[in-house]
Amino acid sequence: MLARMEMELGLEEPLSYQMSSLFHGVLMEQLSEEYADKLHQSQLHPYSQHLEWREKKWYWVVNCFNEEAVSNIMTGALMNLDDFEIKKRNLNVKICQKNYETISHKDFLNFFYDEEEIRYIQVQFLTSTAFKQRGQYVFYPDLRCIYQSLMNKYEYASRDSMMTDEETLNELCEHSQIVSYELKTVPFSLEKVKIPAFVGKITIKMQGTKTMARFARFLFEFGTYSGVGIKTAIGMGALKVVRNGGRNSDRRSC
Repeated sequence: MLARMEMELGLEEPLSYQMSSLFHGVLMEQLSEEYADKLHQSQLHPYSQHLEWREKKWYWVVNCFNEEAVSNIMTGALMNLDDFEIKKRNLNVKICQKNYETISHKDFLNFFYDEEEIRYIQVQFLTSTAFKQRGQYVFYPDLRCIYQSLMNKYEYASRDSMMTDEETLNELCEHSQIVSYELKTVPFSLEKVKIPAFVGKITIKMQGTKTMARFARFLFEFGTYSGVGIKTAIGMGALKVVRNGGRNSDRRSC
């Protein structure tokens, strides 16, 4: 199962995207000690979270992509959370509204494979995004890094080992081309360390077969839940694509 909760935040003090690591700390505080320890020990995480500014409001967005994470994070913790404290900043935060939506992995896969062929994919990197290759940070939208990250995250979420097939990865890279971009460097600050990263938009042109074009679109749509690149659990790598609706939702106001 895939799940997303968008929480509209009510507070007078200003926030910043860089504070998402503090919100990650809040999230961990809501979980059982046993499940939090399990998450800390895992290299790949079944959730992502980030802060998002839109329509003059801050939103805390949390995504989960397996049943255990949905049960522990969404149902067990966030569903009943109405306010919380950012202790390091002495901030009291009220949740004014929640939007919760879910979709099964099967329905998600069918939904995007059944839609019409799309040859151009527009991707917006909402928060600082970076990759790590051979011990070095990659802070530009390298298509191989992007596809490999998304394939790894989906394999972890769905337990589908076919996702990391090297031949498929090579074919994706061979038939993808960035045809426009609007990017800037925005480092992500974490415990007095600045991770080089980027934000902005790219447009990808897909060539090759219809199946390959749909598969690429599917990976980016999954990326709206998983994020892409490193440290998506603490707020990096959030992305958005042009997409259709069709998910179940439950809106609650405070």
